Amino acid sequence: MKPFSPQNRRILTYAASGILGGAAARQAAAGSFQSAHYFAMAGTAALLLPTLIRNSRWFGSITTDFSTSRREVWITIDDGPHPENTPEILEVLGNHAAKATFFGIGRNILQWPHLARAVISEGHQLQNHTFHHQAGTFWAALPTRVRKEIELCNSAIRQTTGVESFQFRAPVGIANPFVHAAAEQVGLQMIGWSATGLDGIPHQPEGVVQKILRNVRPGAIILIHEGSLPGLRKGVRAQTLDALLRKLSENGYEAVVPSLATHGATPLLGKS
Repeated sequence: MKPFSPQNRRILTYAASGILGGAAARQAAAGSFQSAHYFAMAGTAALLLPTLIRNSRWFGSITTDFSTSRREVWITIDDGPHPENTPEILEVLGNHAAKATFFGIGRNILQWPHLARAVISEGHQLQNHTFHHQAGTFWAALPTRVRKEIELCNSAIRQTTGVESFQFRAPVGIANPFVHAAAEQVGLQMIGWSATGLDGIPHQPEGVVQKILRNVRPGAIILIHEGSLPGLRKGVRAQTLDALLRKLSENGYEAVVPSLATHGATPLLGKS
């Protein structure tokens, strides 16, 4: 095992957190509550900081771009399928002859299986984004819950489409050591992103696209979303994607789905 492998970093992080927590307890027992407070905060930070940083590689590998000699980007679409958004998004992708990866929520896949099958039948990928997408608490999930969320979503994809997922994205891109370990155990490659327009809140398409384009380079992984939001106008998700694809085309970029190896990237599949 490599000295600084993700598994060893996970072990060292828990060891450091435990040592600092023990020091806090000893200081508190001795009546030094200020010192106990500092040790406790340090122990908590040792574990939480790598967990709460989006796309953090401290606990395990995560892909945030891919190798290409062409002006190509990878569009990834989270949180579907959605009965209003998915058909519109698929139409936009078809109009632009673009391919994308949909990171789907398992319960949505089971609720709208025809949309999951439509994603696959139109030549896109459908990958794992947990079963319930409980973004507010998943970062703190313990091993049993993590495994259940990943396995149930894998099962939903398999049941509805007959396809085996091989990639995983954690809700809002943050993951504790148990998430990385569980993904590795079932052979899922963790996928992050390098360009996003913060469209998880009500937005205007132009503003989202401008933010994305600031970080677009050959090999960029772009994150956008589908699904409803309070205050979000009907059709905005598809409008955002359409505006993005138009701007990418104007700048000479093509939206493709790359074939990624576990550690790095292999030659692209193009539009297939």
